Amino acid sequence: MRCIICRLPVKLVWGICSQCYQLLPKLISVCKKCGLPLFPANKSCHHCLKILPNWDNLIAVGDYEQPYTKWIYQLKFNQHTELAYPLARLMLLAWFNARNLHGLKKPAIVTCIPLHHHRYWSRGYNQSQLLARLIAHWLGAEWLPYLIKRNKNTIDQKILSKQRRKGNIENVFNCNKQLHGKTIAVIDDIVTTGYTVQAACHQLKQQGAGEIQIICLCRTSL
Repeated sequence: MRCIICRLPVKLVWGICSQCYQLLPKLISVCKKCGLPLFPANKSCHHCLKILPNWDNLIAVGDYEQPYTKWIYQLKFNQHTELAYPLARLMLLAWFNARNLHGLKKPAIVTCIPLHHHRYWSRGYNQSQLLARLIAHWLGAEWLPYLIKRNKNTIDQKILSKQRRKGNIENVFNCNKQLHGKTIAVIDDIVTTGYTVQAACHQLKQQGAGEIQIICLCRTSL
């Protein structure tokens, strides 16, 4: 196994050497709930007051910048599914860092943001599902890839304006499993406006979910 950045051999088989890991751009002072920059990190977050997130914590590795943008593109569109392992490890390390800072509960269930079946068939896999399966295994959590179901296909969020994204995702998801106050981790590759995870988490809360944690590779905002 070689480091995916410097290409030097690594002893621990997860794809990024310790030196390159230290040099990766990371989020430093952010709101623990929405994951957006906040200075100081413990003050009131105006973004949260505006959108009222229905999840409890958002954990991200970094902003949507290099080298993350390249890795996500390769994973999603160029069939480089081998990148799921090192990227999921980065997300797991970010979760452990957040747990040390904020005392997060260990999730009982890990799931992911689903693709519509047309897009799944076209791509052949859901990149968020690849990441979530690994994270569930490492955390020893129940792995429920289809806990959240997507009712309809939608226009790709990334090509829409911020104003149109919220309407595009309305009434898209459902969840039919009673969750009885369990802590849920929802995995996605990128969170931008937060409308997609907001809509998905609404369904989880409707079914009685307790604490909801969003774990993503990149957190950015338009």
